[in-house]
Formats: sequence, C-alpha cells, structure tokens
Amino acid sequence: MIEIFKKKDSILKKIDAYEDNSWVNIVHPSEEEINSIIEKFDIPRDFLTDSLDIDEVARLEIDDDNFILMTRIPVLDIDDEGSHYQTIPLGIIVLNNKLMITVCSRENDLISDFIQQRIKNFDPAERGKSILQIFNRTNQYYIRYLKQLRHKAGEIEEDIQRSMKNEELVKIFKLDKSLIQFEASLKSNNRMIQKLQRSKLFKMDESKEDILEDVMIDIKQAIEMAEIYSVIMKEMMSFFTSLISNNLNVVMKFLTAVTIIIAIPTLVASIYGMNVSLPFQNAPHAFIITLVISAVAALMGIILFIYRKWI
Repeated sequence: MIEIFKKKDSILKKIDAYEDNSWVNIVHPSEEEINSIIEKFDIPRDFLTDSLDIDEVARLEIDDDNFILMTRIPVLDIDDEGSHYQTIPLGIIVLNNKLMITVCSRENDLISDFIQQRIKNFDPAERGKSILQIFNRTNQYYIRYLKQLRHKAGEIEEDIQRSMKNEELVKIFKLDKSLIQFEASLKSNNRMIQKLQRSKLFKMDESKEDILEDVMIDIKQAIEMAEIYSVIMKEMMSFFTSLISNNLNVVMKFLTAVTIIIAIPTLVASIYGMNVSLPFQNAPHAFIITLVISAVAALMGIILFIYRKWI
C-alpha cells in the first residue's frame, strides 16, 4: 500500500501524485510497488527491502543526496491469547532533501498518529523536524508499553501467588522476551540517533534542538526502564520458580505425613488379622479395643508430626 500526504492550508491531506515536500507512506508493499518506487526515484533496492526485514537493526546509511534512517518501533498485538509486544523496523528515507518516504512491513499506531494528525505541527516539508518528531513519538510508545508490561507483570505476580500453574511462568517468560527486544531496539535506536546528531544531515534550529533534546532524554529513560524491568522480571521468574518448588515440597511432605498416619491403623488391623494367638482375641469388645488402639496410635503419630513441625 502506498499513500501520499502533503500539508496544505495547515492540514495534512492525502494527494494522488508525488510532489516535492510530500510524505510517501509505504506499508507492506508488493513487489510491483517496490519496483515502481525504485524506477520512479532511482534509489537502491535495499533502502526498501531492508525496511521490511523483521531483523533489521537501527542505522543511518547515506547514498549521494539520499539517506535512510532505520529505526525500530514498538508494536502491540492483541489476539485470543492476550496482548503481545514486539519491535519492527521502520525505514525513513529522504530523497534529495525534497521527499520523505516511510517504509514498514505492517500498519502501526505510530504512523497512524501522524496520518490522523495527532502530532502537533507535523509538516513533511520540514523533513528534519518531522524525523525528530517520529523519533520522539517512538520513544513515547516505548515508555507507554514498558509501563503496560510492568503492570501486566504485577497482575501475573498476584495470580501466581494464588496458584502453582505453569501458565503464569510462561506469561512472565513472554514479558521478559518482550523486554529484551525493547532493550536491544532502544540501544540500537540510541546509537543511530547519536550518529545522526554527528552527521549534521540537516540544519538544527532552536525548535529542532528542543525536540532532539526530548528524544535523547526519553530514549535514555526508556533504556533505563527496560533494563530495570528486565532485571525485575528475571528475579521474579527465579523467585516464582523457587516458590512453586517450595510449595510442591510442602504438599509432598504433607501427603507423606498423611500416608504414614493412615498406615498406622492399617498396621494394627493387619496384625489383628493374623491367624495366631493375639491379645484380646477372646474379649467381647475386641473390635472396639482394636479401633481404640489404632486411633490412639494414629493420634500419637499426628502429635509427633506436629511437635516436629512436619505438618
């Protein structure tokens, strides 16, 4: 899918043809669409295909008057199993300082925010500022999703304290995997932004400097959050694994104690079931006496276990 936008009369409007100072948004393009863009603008194929590679890392690449900024953005998927967090590459291509192209393998909330004009003062004609606004919004999504991940971890923590099911540990593992992806992507984005800052690809004025400062602050905050939450998640998983193991030991100890206590009356009954001379065998209340002996022996066993704190 290829869409073209341009700001006219202070409103971002969708247009039908490529124009200078417009923004081309490409989402999950077909091979035919990729070839048409390459033929139209004479750009390297890997500028487009690399943006569709799910494993591509953040980087800055310059080719004559064109350059591509590859960043990784967070996305949230919701299905029957719940919500899942991951990161995907987003390519930002600037051609001859006249046209900005964004390329992504799927639709996402970040680009939708710009299309639906939720970002103030976004103008594709101001490419430097627009790129920094995209980075700034990306960091905001990282921070938002990191807070959601921490909240979900807290909910799982409450659930796992009430049960010993493996599902909770699996949820913790998935959250930890998302945090690892976030941390790696944020650090990759940070290196790319630092390289962009040194490259001086576009002139910096006061407004761009302010946005860049916000970008640097937010990305450092997001990295620190991801690192802290990742450590907390690993410690939580280790703690809950020990807790489940300890709960299992308690249950096994209790069942063992119950088995031993039940075995005492069984032993008495087995002895009195032998075809040999036994005490009280001719007594009129021999059955009751046997039950009393069994009950007293079992009670003594219970008292001994309680005294030893085995149950």
